[in-house]
Amino acid sequence: MHVRTTPLPPVDIVKAAAVRLAPLLMRAGLNVTVNSAGVVEARNPCDVRMRQPLVLREHQSALWWHWQWSGPTRDASPEYEPMVPVDDVEEAARRIINVLTVAGS
Repeated sequence: MHVRTTPLPPVDIVKAAAVRLAPLLMRAGLNVTVNSAGVVEARNPCDVRMRQPLVLREHQSALWWHWQWSGPTRDASPEYEPMVPVDDVEEAARRIINVLTVAGS
Protein backbone atom coordinates (compact mmCIF):
# COMPACT_ATOMS: atom_id res chain seq x y z
CA MET A 1 0.00 0.00 0.00
CA HIS A 2 1.06 3.54 -0.58
CA VAL A 3 0.70 6.00 2.26
CA ARG A 4 1.73 8.99 0.21
CA THR A 5 0.98 9.50 -3.44
CA THR A 6 0.72 12.42 -5.80
CA PRO A 7 -2.07 14.95 -5.19
CA LEU A 8 -5.54 14.45 -6.59
CA PRO A 9 -5.98 15.72 -10.13
CA PRO A 10 -8.41 18.62 -10.68
CA VAL A 11 -11.97 17.69 -9.73
CA ASP A 12 -13.21 18.17 -13.33
CA ILE A 13 -10.87 15.38 -14.47
CA VAL A 14 -12.11 13.18 -11.62
CA LYS A 15 -15.74 13.91 -12.50
CA ALA A 16 -15.14 13.10 -16.18
CA ALA A 17 -13.58 9.76 -15.19
CA ALA A 18 -16.40 9.07 -12.73
CA VAL A 19 -18.98 9.71 -15.48
CA ARG A 20 -17.41 6.84 -17.43
CA LEU A 21 -17.27 4.50 -14.41
CA ALA A 22 -20.57 5.34 -12.69
CA PRO A 23 -23.01 3.76 -15.19
CA LEU A 24 -21.30 0.39 -14.88
CA LEU A 25 -21.55 0.53 -11.09
CA MET A 26 -25.13 1.81 -11.13
CA ARG A 27 -26.20 -1.06 -13.40
CA ALA A 28 -24.96 -3.37 -10.64
CA GLY A 29 -27.18 -1.52 -8.14
CA LEU A 30 -24.49 0.60 -6.48
CA ASN A 31 -24.75 4.33 -5.72
CA VAL A 32 -21.92 6.62 -6.82
CA THR A 33 -20.97 10.12 -5.64
CA VAL A 34 -18.04 12.47 -6.15
CA ASN A 35 -17.28 14.84 -3.29
CA SER A 36 -15.79 18.32 -3.59
CA ALA A 37 -12.31 16.95 -2.82
CA GLY A 38 -12.53 14.65 -5.85
CA VAL A 39 -13.03 11.38 -3.97
CA VAL A 40 -15.37 8.99 -5.77
CA GLU A 41 -17.43 6.82 -3.42
CA ALA A 42 -19.31 3.70 -4.47
CA ARG A 43 -21.92 2.42 -1.99
CA ASN A 44 -24.14 -0.61 -1.69
CA PRO A 45 -27.59 0.86 -0.84
CA CYS A 46 -28.57 -2.40 0.93
CA ASP A 47 -25.91 -1.97 3.62
CA VAL A 48 -24.65 1.50 4.61
CA ARG A 49 -21.41 -0.01 5.93
CA MET A 50 -20.49 -1.24 2.45
CA ARG A 51 -18.82 1.70 0.79
CA GLN A 52 -15.57 2.10 -1.08
CA PRO A 53 -13.79 5.42 -1.63
CA LEU A 54 -11.65 5.66 -4.76
CA VAL A 55 -9.25 8.31 -5.95
CA LEU A 56 -7.37 9.05 -9.13
CA ARG A 57 -3.65 9.39 -8.63
CA GLU A 58 -0.58 9.18 -10.79
CA HIS A 59 1.02 5.75 -10.93
CA GLN A 60 3.58 4.57 -13.50
CA SER A 61 3.39 8.02 -15.16
CA ALA A 62 -0.36 7.76 -15.83
CA LEU A 63 -3.64 8.28 -13.96
CA TRP A 64 -4.86 5.17 -12.17
CA TRP A 65 -7.85 4.41 -9.99
CA HIS A 66 -6.65 3.76 -6.44
CA TRP A 67 -8.45 2.04 -3.60
CA GLN A 68 -8.56 4.30 -0.55
CA TRP A 69 -8.20 2.38 2.72
CA SER A 70 -8.39 3.57 6.30
CA GLY A 71 -5.03 4.16 7.92
CA PRO A 72 -3.77 1.83 10.65
CA THR A 73 -5.01 4.14 13.42
CA ARG A 74 -7.95 6.50 13.77
CA ASP A 75 -5.60 9.51 13.44
CA ALA A 76 -3.66 8.16 10.46
CA SER A 77 -4.01 9.45 6.92
CA PRO A 78 -5.74 7.15 4.42
CA GLU A 79 -3.64 4.70 2.45
CA TYR A 80 -3.91 4.24 -1.31
CA GLU A 81 -3.43 1.14 -3.42
CA PRO A 82 -3.25 1.27 -7.23
CA MET A 83 -6.08 -0.67 -8.85
CA VAL A 84 -6.19 -0.11 -12.64
CA PRO A 85 -5.44 2.62 -15.20
CA VAL A 86 -8.20 5.23 -15.46
CA ASP A 87 -9.21 4.08 -18.95
CA ASP A 88 -9.83 0.48 -17.86
CA VAL A 89 -13.32 1.25 -16.54
CA GLU A 90 -14.67 -2.25 -17.14
CA GLU A 91 -12.02 -3.84 -14.92
CA ALA A 92 -12.35 -1.10 -12.30
CA ALA A 93 -16.11 -1.65 -12.19
CA ARG A 94 -15.71 -5.43 -11.96
CA ARG A 95 -13.38 -5.14 -8.99
CA ILE A 96 -15.51 -2.56 -7.17
CA ILE A 97 -18.67 -4.60 -7.74
CA ASN A 98 -16.93 -7.70 -6.37
CA VAL A 99 -16.00 -5.82 -3.20
CA LEU A 100 -19.40 -4.23 -2.61
CA THR A 101 -21.87 -6.86 -3.75
CA VAL A 102 -23.36 -9.27 -1.25
CA ALA A 103 -24.53 -12.61 -2.60
CA GLY A 104 -28.27 -12.51 -3.03
CA SER A 105 -28.52 -8.70 -3.04
